[in-house]
Amino acid sequence: MNYLFYDTETTGVNVAFDQIMQFAAIVTDENFVELGRLNIRCRLLPWIVPSPIALLVTQTTSEDLTNPDLPSHFEMMAEIRNWLIRWRPAVFVGYNSMKFDEVLLHRAFWQTLNPPYVTVTNGNSRLDLLPIIRALSALKSCALEIPLNDQGSKTYKLDKLAPLNGFNSHNAHDALGDVEATIFLARKIAERAPDFWKTLSSRTSKSAVSSVLIPGKAVYILGNSARSPEMIWAQRVDQL
Repeated sequence: MNYLFYDTETTGVNVAFDQIMQFAAIVTDENFVELGRLNIRCRLLPWIVPSPIALLVTQTTSEDLTNPDLPSHFEMMAEIRNWLIRWRPAVFVGYNSMKFDEVLLHRAFWQTLNPPYVTVTNGNSRLDLLPIIRALSALKSCALEIPLNDQGSKTYKLDKLAPLNGFNSHNAHDALGDVEATIFLARKIAERAPDFWKTLSSRTSKSAVSSVLIPGKAVYILGNSARSPEMIWAQRVDQL
């Protein structure tokens, strides 16, 4: 099974109203050897008002938003879908993707009359690296260096985490740059905590998770946050 690492840059953080402006993806084999990549941008939809903060973070100019040489949103999503179909089945891997990028991707496909649930159909499954790294910092703290914020608390921002662990060429807040940083961190985890990576990266589908849910056996449940404990991976306590 191949990994399909992906990321988006958008007009803001509201998954119900904002638009994908850039989509990037890199497909690798199970050893993180690159097999293909896509990096595409589009024009702004006429009814979208972009967040000024988002434009500053992604260094997007007003000319970038209306560049006539770029495809329309409809054209971009058609190209993305055609490219993704080439690589199925694959494990879609993102960084904080299940709460944000995946939701926007589903919505964008729906808006452009494409089947929306590409990450979980036709043999595809998905994996979010952020909760894996949070669990890793608690259970195997020596595997990755976790940066601290100004208050002395752990922070899991990709633009801080990747450079601290040796990814010095990170083009932060560019979709392709963030994809490359995510691959770097996944490779680090696989190298430094191989059993941990093998276990959690195998829990990318509902059927894989349900296989460890046995009556009378305690499990750890890893979710995106303490306030949102939806099941993403489970591990029998007696197997840890």
